[in-house]
Amino acid sequence: MKIVHLNNFDIVGGAARACYSIHNSLLQNNIQSRLLVQNKVSQEPTVNSIVNNSFEKGSRFIRKVIDYSATKLLCNEEYGRFSFPIFSPSIVDHPLIRNSDLINLHWINEGFISLGSLKKLAELNIPIVWTLHDMWAFTGGCHYTNDCKNYISGCSHCPALKIKGERDFSNSISKKKKEVFNNINLSIVTSSNWLGEEAESSLLLKDKKVYVAPTAIDTEIFRARDKKKCKEELNLNKEKLNVLFGTMNLSDKRKGMHHLIAALEIFNKKYPEYRDKVEFSVFGSLKNSTAIDLSFKLNFLGHKSSNEQIAKCYNAADLFVAPSIQDNLPNTVLESLGCGTPVAAFNIGGMPDMIEHKKNGYLAKPFSADDLADGIKWTLQNCSLSDELNVFARQKAVSNYTFELVGQKYIKIYNEILKMS
Repeated sequence: MKIVHLNNFDIVGGAARACYSIHNSLLQNNIQSRLLVQNKVSQEPTVNSIVNNSFEKGSRFIRKVIDYSATKLLCNEEYGRFSFPIFSPSIVDHPLIRNSDLINLHWINEGFISLGSLKKLAELNIPIVWTLHDMWAFTGGCHYTNDCKNYISGCSHCPALKIKGERDFSNSISKKKKEVFNNINLSIVTSSNWLGEEAESSLLLKDKKVYVAPTAIDTEIFRARDKKKCKEELNLNKEKLNVLFGTMNLSDKRKGMHHLIAALEIFNKKYPEYRDKVEFSVFGSLKNSTAIDLSFKLNFLGHKSSNEQIAKCYNAADLFVAPSIQDNLPNTVLESLGCGTPVAAFNIGGMPDMIEHKKNGYLAKPFSADDLADGIKWTLQNCSLSDELNVFARQKAVSNYTFELVGQKYIKIYNEILKMS
């Protein structure tokens, strides 16, 4: 079985890392898997780039500028990402595609694969699977819908657009997607049950077969280590409890940082006995963080480029908090569980797939900062009493998200699709 995955990047970004984990899962299950990308960063021999000369680099740059400019000009930035599937290179003649038994799409935006290119791929009569890492495939352009439900009946009057109406850009993109999807052999895979249900309820994908299979993590890297040693190596106080979260971007409301900051302020006031026992840490992006006024100390661990460094951060934490208000199956939660570090999050999206309430973490009522603060306190209190939460966190990861298990699920899905083709 020869599989080719198509994704914008190989290892940069959440969707890319998720895609790469699926690719790696197949390789470890002895499947001939290749990853074809627009932007290659790794040195992996099983990853190929469509950009191999100066002309192609220039074309890629122009596509990215057009995509960025259209978004900046036409969209409300505070609503989140919006992509226009207009321009893309021709990739149908690439040998990895021509010689494949099955094409697996992933995150294909930023001028990588347009709807026109998707139509041409379908004309090869090779089965196409689309692994969704967000909601873009079944919306009129946004990657996450927030409270909007227009995708169920057909997008229009889009809140993400500056100019909205019955026949706005979301409506025209949605109609074009419907036209293309109706005429191609397309199956859908989502990493979470939530995203699968959303896809099945959408106008664009309700007639497509939807499978659910999680992404994987390297449980040999993301494993439990000596917590005090990891704290020392990151210059954290090894005698204090450490609450960790990733990225701090106030402009991305979907990430829920405003809820987390509110929860931490409530935690400090409501549970004063923890003030001298707990410190807070963040790794990753610190975009717009200078505007944050906090009443507590925050340790900035910086950007971590390697999985080993990221794993050390999780191991130095007694609790990881993921405050997203809409999310699929975030890598950060999987990785934290792999390291045996419990997670507190709102009970939304794919979080309940990973977090079992009061067993390997805490699921707070959406979007109650009070309940999230209580969840932080409950988890820290129980971690201090025993290692049961840590054991169940690790157990959840190795029972569901290893390369071997995820690869086997994908192989089963591929075999079923190939039999029907």
